[in-house]
Amino acid sequence: MTTATGIPTQLGHVALRVRDLDRAVEFYRDVVGLPLHSRHGDRVAFLGVRPDASHEVALFALGADAPGPEPNRVGMYHMAWEMASFEDLEAFHARLLAHGANITGYSDRQCNVMFTDPDGNENEALWEPTQKLEVLPRLKT
Repeated sequence: MTTATGIPTQLGHVALRVRDLDRAVEFYRDVVGLPLHSRHGDRVAFLGVRPDASHEVALFALGADAPGPEPNRVGMYHMAWEMASFEDLEAFHARLLAHGANITGYSDRQCNVMFTDPDGNENEALWEPTQKLEVLPRLKT
């Protein structure tokens, strides 16, 4: 018998409002690498990698004139994608560069790359080693 704790086990998904659904789907599918699970016309799309979930990212179209995210407003700062290895992070970084993605920075505290989607929503891809390393490997920028 399992005892209920009332504590979430993981984040289920993130829902983003976007200006152009085609452009957002292309970015999260082709650049981030998330398979498109379903799409409902020109208003909503669901993408994700987990086989046990309907999606990790939901995209909702607002229209071309919708204002973008503002860095000085309360709200989501970024979402982070965990990578299985440093080599996977390097391959992901290379794909970002190949697609001309907007890279916004790297941390000196961890192995990561920060980047924005076409609507200015910030993302992070990171690899966290299972053991503490004296010197963390760095992406070549």
